Amino acid sequence: MIPALHLIMIVAAASSLCCVLGNRRARSVTAVGGTVLMAAAMADLALGLVGLAPLGWTAILLGWAMVAAGAARWRQGRSAVVQVDALHLLHQLGLVVVAGQIALCGALAGGAGSSPGAGAGVTHPHAMSAFVALVCAAGALFVLAAAAMVLAGRRSRPERGNLLSMSVMTAAMALMPFG
Repeated sequence: MIPALHLIMIVAAASSLCCVLGNRRARSVTAVGGTVLMAAAMADLALGLVGLAPLGWTAILLGWAMVAAGAARWRQGRSAVVQVDALHLLHQLGLVVVAGQIALCGALAGGAGSSPGAGAGVTHPHAMSAFVALVCAAGALFVLAAAAMVLAGRRSRPERGNLLSMSVMTAAMALMPFG
């Protein structure tokens, strides 16, 4: 089951990249960069191309999410009216959710780069179960928010494709620890 989930995640990440590149309105350096990083993380975790530990990918994705949020704030300037682009915001949140999922998979596997307290040696007995619940809830909320944006809003085909691709990738990643 794990190889199939890896394949689904790689295809969904590649599809998301195509949708971001094909959407003039949503295409930005931060969106393209984040999508490329997600695709690279999925490919590396599945195929070991770069060999970066899950903690490394977690840090990279969280760092890029912060860069993207800062760039969005800078683009807004200091205008009196703050306009939030829901698609860019959801994309940034997707980076955080995927980073959490990668950290969880790494911690559960107990591999290199996972947290020192992962697995049986956690300091607090409920620390791992709380982390699992938080990551699962964040993934579910992300998928629901993306579905709501697809169903309720007037989105272009590339925007809908991007939202659906990111949702599929998030859902497949959520199944990884249980596969």
